[in-house]
Amino acid sequence: MGKLAAEVLCCPFSEVHVISGDTDHALFDKGAYASSGTCFSGNAAKNAAENLRKKILFHGAQMLGEPESDVTLVVPGVVRGKQGEVTFAQIAHKAETGTGFGTLVATASYISSDFAFPFGANFAEVAVNVRSGEIRLDKFYALLDCGTPVNPELALGQIYGASMRAIGHSMTEEIIYDSQGSPITRDLQSYGAPKIGDIPLDFQAFLVPSDDRVGPYGAKSISEIGVNGAAPAIAMAIHDACGVWLREWHFTPEKILRGLNKLSA
Repeated sequence: MGKLAAEVLCCPFSEVHVISGDTDHALFDKGAYASSGTCFSGNAAKNAAENLRKKILFHGAQMLGEPESDVTLVVPGVVRGKQGEVTFAQIAHKAETGTGFGTLVATASYISSDFAFPFGANFAEVAVNVRSGEIRLDKFYALLDCGTPVNPELALGQIYGASMRAIGHSMTEEIIYDSQGSPITRDLQSYGAPKIGDIPLDFQAFLVPSDDRVGPYGAKSISEIGVNGAAPAIAMAIHDACGVWLREWHFTPEKILRGLNKLSA
């Protein structure tokens, strides 16, 4: 949100402060879900910044004594006309003086039946020991389309985290219940959450940029799409290696041996 607002207002990102998740200070919002944060919240932030931009240009032109059509917004937060320029700080100071025009505030919302759908492709290379059933994930590549990446480093971090979450679901994690229905695997060690040694030796994530017509500046979300593809990619790699289809989490040596008819059901 901050970067989108800074882009519209031609000001440093460090000068934009985002108040997140505080209903005492923020307008009502139904929440971000279904990978909608960047598309809907991002467009709302962009629209609000554009509304504020109009007010800044109007009052900046008034302070310069020039027609609004002759002024423009330039980096780093300056209204520039043909005869001079005025900074955001000067506009803010003028707004708060006794004869000023008051604090400039702008709001906006974004509602649309359109959606910016992300896409992705995952690739896995596994080794399967057909004697013991052991499965080793040697290589995992995640290539995801998030439109125009607003925060590339954060997006890559989210891909790596989402991929490891899905790898854990697929390879090691399992909730086991006793006969009374109480969970037995109640801590990280027994549950099987992936550890540093479970990361594939060759593990890479890539952003595949595209220009989406719905998202702000062509951006799209990249949250859930990072989880969706790992399990089927690993399952297909296992089938390619030993001919066994595994269709339920998690993928265990026992399931491999049963699929090879080397272990009774």
